[in-house]
Amino acid sequence: MPADIEEVLHQMAEHKIRRLPVLENEELVGIISQADLAAKPPEDKVGELVEAISATSH
Repeated sequence: MPADIEEVLHQMAEHKIRRLPVLENEELVGIISQADLAAKPPEDKVGELVEAISATSH
């Protein structure tokens, strides 16, 4: 079941990570990064993600 962009952004922000594995039938088929998403969703969503991840990153 494909995750929508909002769910991916939510998971990245919640776990303060910049990349997520992409699975198909429980097999790794790729990695999606914060930069990959930055070109697609509404700017406010990307801003929220970057802010959430950067808030505690060192």
